[in-house]
Amino acid sequence: MFGRRVRNQGEFEGVVAAYGRQLLWYALRMVGDPDTAQDVVQDAFIRLSAQWREPFEPSPRMNAWLYTAVRNLAIDHIRKERRRAEFRRRESAELAAASAPSPGQGGGGDLPERAVLAAEALAGLDAREREIVVLRVYEEKSFKEISDMTGLTVSNLWFILQGALKKLARAIERKEKRP
Repeated sequence: MFGRRVRNQGEFEGVVAAYGRQLLWYALRMVGDPDTAQDVVQDAFIRLSAQWREPFEPSPRMNAWLYTAVRNLAIDHIRKERRRAEFRRRESAELAAASAPSPGQGGGGDLPERAVLAAEALAGLDAREREIVVLRVYEEKSFKEISDMTGLTVSNLWFILQGALKKLARAIERKEKRP
């Protein structure tokens, strides 16, 4: 379950007890999100169990190995998030440019700017919220259809959608107020 080097669950639990809390705080300070920090630390322990070739007990060497693993995993996560954010930003700008009316279509001169704001705000939602907003608002799916697709209850979908729409409105409002 935890790799070949762990002879029993007690060994693994001893290492987790010795390092888990301090590694979690370290990861949290690096990535800024508790769930991501837990994932990073968990991945570090999984790697330790698979790769560690010395006795499976707390030691200064194991401490250094774990901190290095957490650091590297956290940096990898941060880099991925930066790439995703840049991709979402470019995607939003392209979407706004593609949906902008041509000069003869009318619609006011501020539509492209508002479209960019809306696309940026949408990109700022978490993945589940964004998925539900896109399915309901852009794809015009019913709550029943979205429920079938996502496995979420209709009432849960409604709750998530209402929260996401409020976040979108606040994000657009903040961006419009910028000088």
